[in-house]
Amino acid sequence: MSKNASTNEISGESGPLTSAFEALQSSPEFRGPVEPLEDHEHAHANDHFALIYESQEEQFATAIPFLRQGLERNERCLYITYENSREEILEAMRDYGIDVDTALRSGQLSIHDEEETYLRNETFDADETVDFIDAAIEEATAEYEALRLTGEMSSVLQEDPEGTELVKCEAKANYLFDDADGIALCQYNRNRFPSDVIHDVISTHPLLIHDERVSYNVYYTPPGEFFGPEKTTREVDRQLGALRDQTDTKVRVQQRERFLRESHEITAEPELDFEEKLGKLLNLVRERLDLDAAGLTHLPSWNDKFLNEYTIRYGDESGEVWTDPGEGCYCREVIESDEPVGMADVRGTDWEDDEIYREHGLTCYLGTKVMNGATPYGTLWVGSTEPRDSEFTETERMFLKLIGQWVSYEVEREEREQSLKESNERLEQFAYAASHDLQEPLRMVSSYLQLIENRYGNAFDEDGEEFLAFAVDGADRMREMIDGLLAYSRIETQGEPFELVEFETVLDDVLDDLQLQIEETDAEITADELPRVKGDGNQLRQVLQNLLDNAITYSGSSSPRIHIDAKRREQEWVISVHDNGIGIESANQDRIFDIFDRLHTRDECDGAGIGLALCQRIIERHDGEMWVESEPDEGSTFSFTLPAM
Repeated sequence: MSKNASTNEISGESGPLTSAFEALQSSPEFRGPVEPLEDHEHAHANDHFALIYESQEEQFATAIPFLRQGLERNERCLYITYENSREEILEAMRDYGIDVDTALRSGQLSIHDEEETYLRNETFDADETVDFIDAAIEEATAEYEALRLTGEMSSVLQEDPEGTELVKCEAKANYLFDDADGIALCQYNRNRFPSDVIHDVISTHPLLIHDERVSYNVYYTPPGEFFGPEKTTREVDRQLGALRDQTDTKVRVQQRERFLRESHEITAEPELDFEEKLGKLLNLVRERLDLDAAGLTHLPSWNDKFLNEYTIRYGDESGEVWTDPGEGCYCREVIESDEPVGMADVRGTDWEDDEIYREHGLTCYLGTKVMNGATPYGTLWVGSTEPRDSEFTETERMFLKLIGQWVSYEVEREEREQSLKESNERLEQFAYAASHDLQEPLRMVSSYLQLIENRYGNAFDEDGEEFLAFAVDGADRMREMIDGLLAYSRIETQGEPFELVEFETVLDDVLDDLQLQIEETDAEITADELPRVKGDGNQLRQVLQNLLDNAITYSGSSSPRIHIDAKRREQEWVISVHDNGIGIESANQDRIFDIFDRLHTRDECDGAGIGLALCQRIIERHDGEMWVESEPDEGSTFSFTLPAM
């Protein structure tokens, strides 16, 4: 059965028409697609169905679920039989799980033959039949929700072999069911009715059931515009074929759109890690294809076995599972193909001799290649120990291929991140070693300078004392720069794991730390409501403290006036620190983020020139960016972005 969304979810409609669609959608016996309720061009697209069938199995797969739901919804159900006996109908209803005896005793269900209904006056007359149905609806709705009627129409051919009155009756019935609390399923055996009558049946029913599909009828013509002198078998085939193709195409498009939407929702979920997303995606495909097992394999080297890195209902999930398919089978064939490879039933093929089938019974399989850049990584697959009745469609292959492409991206991204992490670790090791090696001679220089000052300080003239001061200051600045370099190198590797951070709390902590500086400069700091973000709280505190400290330091002769705000911009927050300070020349606005690059002398302002470089590196670690907007003597605005939750 096609697993479409329920009709009510799609259209928001209710009533008998919706019920009829739902009856077929929810019936395990009816396996074909059901076209959802959408805008329909015909005003008389009402509760009037025609079932065109060629076998009793096809007939009952529609008619019995149609009645079963009517009984469940407290509708009066009436079956008019002709081809099948009353006993056959009752037996079929019991096979479909209907409590026939209770329904008959209560009067909710009744079965009649043609002499009690269509031919009760020994002839078939369109107006009399419409009056009979109208009266039946009125009688049923006095006690029940509606009348649900289905009838085998072959009996009409006894008295109306050309179908003239029949087509007239069907055309008039469209108006009746448009206004009344009734729904009808007219059953037409294509093997009994002439093609020209079937042609007119198609033209007079707004809704058709055929080849296990439910379709809006694009060939339906309202009664006032009824057409058709040409009534050939070929045209009937063309009409039914066009409807079948149209419905199948719509269903495929809807399935694809639904799959893309659901898979995007999974991959975009920030709280899920890669393995959790992979599991949800594989389960999504398994459900779409009605398969049992799935997995992600990795091929360490071309001639090696495949390692099942992630499996669902396959092998021993408690430990490592290695598989070694033969040439031209399962994952081995997938890894050599640019398109998905599938086998609906391996029995009777070369795949049956493969150990994957012998050991695990994987009878049905569909796999797609996973890449790590230009190098094959492994395969993504779904399968089952039970064969499929049909081959995999292009849409189904596309579903798995799209997920395989996402996995390929994640595999490549993870390797890049791992390489970057290793590179950062090496950088940190180098920076630590360099700083350690530099600190030793620097300490020696500082120590000897201090000894010289203590022992021979009185012997220096004014120039000597100045030279000694320069040397001590240089050593201090060198130590500060080495410490800054080490801090810069450790932003990635020594940072804390990301967690939920209240930026309001970060600001409160920073203001506490800067309290003395704020009081000394009479600074005024205000802020709008600040967001909750995900990040390293200590590093974000360092960014905000550096920006506020700079705003106070470079306020010029005016008392610092600083404002902090946050604005939502699509999928990110833009947090800005505005000040009324001395501003920055446009030519220098990029330089301020360069490590050890200073715009002011040490006499004007202390510092190693690394603070803003550290801030920018921290924001980049949080997948954001930082910039400045400023005019000399008009203040500056430092802004940075953080991903929104």
